[in-house]
Amino acid sequence: MTSQWPQNQYNKKKYFAEQYVDNSDSAIIAIDIDEIVVIYNQTAEDIMGIPADEVLGKQFCELQERKLGTQDSILLNTLRIGRPYSHVEANIETPLGVMNVMAFTTLVKDKNDNVIGGILSIRDVTGQKQLEEKVVKAEKFSVIGELAAGIAHEVRNPLTSIKGFLQLLAQRFPKTDQVQQYINIMLDEISRINYIISEFLLLARPTVPIKRTTGIHNTLDEIVLLTEGELYIKNIKLIKEYDHNCPTVKVDVEQIKQVFLNLVTNAIAAMPEKGSLTIRTVYDRFENAIRIYFSDTGIGIDHSIIDSIFDPFFTTKEEGTGLGLTVSYRIIENHGGKIEVQSRPGEGTSFIVTIPAYRQ
Repeated sequence: MTSQWPQNQYNKKKYFAEQYVDNSDSAIIAIDIDEIVVIYNQTAEDIMGIPADEVLGKQFCELQERKLGTQDSILLNTLRIGRPYSHVEANIETPLGVMNVMAFTTLVKDKNDNVIGGILSIRDVTGQKQLEEKVVKAEKFSVIGELAAGIAHEVRNPLTSIKGFLQLLAQRFPKTDQVQQYINIMLDEISRINYIISEFLLLARPTVPIKRTTGIHNTLDEIVLLTEGELYIKNIKLIKEYDHNCPTVKVDVEQIKQVFLNLVTNAIAAMPEKGSLTIRTVYDRFENAIRIYFSDTGIGIDHSIIDSIFDPFFTTKEEGTGLGLTVSYRIIENHGGKIEVQSRPGEGTSFIVTIPAYRQ
């Protein structure tokens, strides 16, 4: 039996290079000195969403109209000015969704050191970016948590004394007395401070979820019941789109209610004059998880701040603490899920909560 393995050293090198290009996890696109595409591997097809037979042998500049992304110019620049690029980060739209990529280019030269082409390599670093963001958030929570714990204890002790003396003082005045009203206002404000301190402590020492099996739709309906009065007053239409194939979940119901209530309240606040709030559930069988969408038609979130909305103390509300979404993020994370946001300014916002389904 004759071996198909190349015997010539040049052929071996060519064979290895072809195998690397064909099987690489990176998208590899090469053009010659005339800017014609000569290499376009399978990963490039997957990321770009354009078949190789529509690309190979054609001018690379023509592909800019096909929305190859921001990396096309660096390949042409590499060839035209003779300078390769390294570690160029960008976000590109692909058939698989928005992808974080790292791009590199290199020049191809002949034996006489003449430039004969250029190569672009695009590597998907979406997972790496998500991991980095998760680490940064965890570090933020750790630092803020330590600070919050110290402040909370120092503030709560004198508050307890003040509250006790105010309650004693209230007994010395009749209920109709003006002083009694002032005392009640002070007690209410102390209660509000205590609530904020409780959220501080949740950042410092996240409560271990006391999980029980429940249906996610029952929990959502309870939140809708709590907020239907405010929805009615603001003339906000509620749309429920439940996937009735959703299995049960095993969660701390009170903590999950806190998250859902916070998201619904934020959606209502984003629609000062009528609008619609859609609560939709979807069961992902592949991930065995349930996604809950809270989509409003409100003012939306500006792209310049959308990456900061889960940060501690970040708020756009005059009376907000900036802890609601941070605590919600921490709760969902403690349940092995995730919470994401998508928004278009002037059109609305969607928060997507993913919770693992219960496995018997």
